Amino acid sequence: MYRARIKDSDRHVFAVQIDHEPVWYTDKHKLICWQCDAGVNAKGTYVKRNGASYRAHFALNPNTRHAQTCPFNPIEIITSIAQGAQDLAHVDDGVLKLTLPGDLDDMAPAPNERKPELPPQGVTAQQIDTVPPPLPPLLNCAAKIARFLQLNAFDDKIVAKFKVQPYGRKTTIPWGRFCYGPTPNAYGALVERLDPQRPEKTAPSHPIVVYGTVQRVRPDRSDRPFVYLADHGDLDGKEFEVVLRSMHPTLIKPLTVGTHVLAVGKWKVFSGGRVPQLVLFADEAGQIAYWHSDEDTGTASQPTSPPGLTAHQRATERPVRTPPTRARRPTTTKAAGRRRGVPTRRTTTPPPATPRTAPPSVPTSPAATAPDSTQQRPQPPAPTAPQSPSAGPPRTPPPAPAVPSADQKPITPAVPPVPPKPSRPPRVASPPLPPRRRRRAQLANWLRRRKKRRD
Repeated sequence: MYRARIKDSDRHVFAVQIDHEPVWYTDKHKLICWQCDAGVNAKGTYVKRNGASYRAHFALNPNTRHAQTCPFNPIEIITSIAQGAQDLAHVDDGVLKLTLPGDLDDMAPAPNERKPELPPQGVTAQQIDTVPPPLPPLLNCAAKIARFLQLNAFDDKIVAKFKVQPYGRKTTIPWGRFCYGPTPNAYGALVERLDPQRPEKTAPSHPIVVYGTVQRVRPDRSDRPFVYLADHGDLDGKEFEVVLRSMHPTLIKPLTVGTHVLAVGKWKVFSGGRVPQLVLFADEAGQIAYWHSDEDTGTASQPTSPPGLTAHQRATERPVRTPPTRARRPTTTKAAGRRRGVPTRRTTTPPPATPRTAPPSVPTSPAATAPDSTQQRPQPPAPTAPQSPSAGPPRTPPPAPAVPSADQKPITPAVPPVPPKPSRPPRVASPPLPPRRRRRAQLANWLRRRKKRRD
């Protein structure tokens, strides 16, 4: 508890005053609960042998119990939680046993279970008994227990009254194996349990809850807020952080510095950053419960959850991950050709090919020398380049002049007209490529076949 009364004067005192050693603390005045007459004692801030630190608080005296109607009575709290747990918890010999579902999907309440709950009679003035919807049943029970333990400074005797039974198991586990926090040792135990570099450590088969107080609020690269529940705790000389994130900013915006947070989900350890981080990416509002406490008055607000997500928020706030496209590396570059042994294409103009010398031809008749356009030869030899601009196709010899008769005058033979000079040599039906272009085409075909074989 963070509040008590002096028995003689009935004056209220607070736990934040203990470390300053007031008169009522140094003179050891008798103290009682501020809700009933049960005797309590003041404890300053201290650190246990296991490294767990506890803030100043008021603890119940040995062999003393709170009144039956006192909101700090563990029996009253346990009974109240079990009645509103929707068959997830039951009391056995003064110990509350909370049954966990098999999957996180089983935590969400049905639509007809979201009706508002009214506080039971006789406890309307207290703020630690009921949790309003829309918290799911499991998170609702966990928030009630965590807030009650927080108001009792996580006293070991009070913590021992809560057990957890995982799904499909007949035995129970301590509360600290289900809800981790708020001490650095508790966070360190979860980090060590979820460390991916230690395969011998098996991850828990049941949902995990982490409790903490917001230390810092920071924006990420996309200007989405995230919170630190623990900053640079110590674990065997290594530093780590406990971070709560979400792709939906509306789930993190209500969490401010000093807010008490209870988050359930698949916690993971990421070691790629500056320091290892114990991180949870919340996807639903039912994974987070938060409340505020006032140590000056010793009270706490009722836990609630962030506003639920709409269909538009689910479709627009979460980015769509697309696989990265790889750019194809060019294979026709000069450097790639040298590395892979592929002959590269020359960028400079090669020297002109030397024309072939035609063998001496045997004089034949014009009919024998005329080409046959109806027959296709497989690879006719390339025509030789013209030697000079005045060169043209071979001319046929003119016919011999006829001998004139005696009564006719000799006629001067007419010179046949010279045909016009063609702009280029005559082309055959299947013109062969020049030697230079033929070599380039062969090289291109070779590169194309080599590329197909590699693909």
